Amino acid sequence: MRTLLLVALLTSATVSCIREGVSDDEKARAIAAALAVYEQQKQAGVDFSDGPCIAEEVIDDWSVDIAHNPRQEVDNKPENQCQYYRDGKTHHFVELTPEGELIRAK
Repeated sequence: MRTLLLVALLTSATVSCIREGVSDDEKARAIAAALAVYEQQKQAGVDFSDGPCIAEEVIDDWSVDIAHNPRQEVDNKPENQCQYYRDGKTHHFVELTPEGELIRAK
């Protein structure tokens, strides 16, 4: 009986860990919000050529960063990356090209 209970608890813990991943809905909301911020910044005349962070937290736990595809050295400079993500305040990011095309959402 104890073995069965232990197996049930371990299975439950494993399933809980798997569920902690990002849902497709959350990822879609983050991408939509990132694209909206991109358009606002573009209309404001922001220069995206250096790959700046354009939103430290666009939705809960998500930052938005501009990068080149393929990556350029400028994309790896800390001053061009989101501080919240580097500090662990956000755990996910949407990466867009300077032209506003999606590179990845992770």
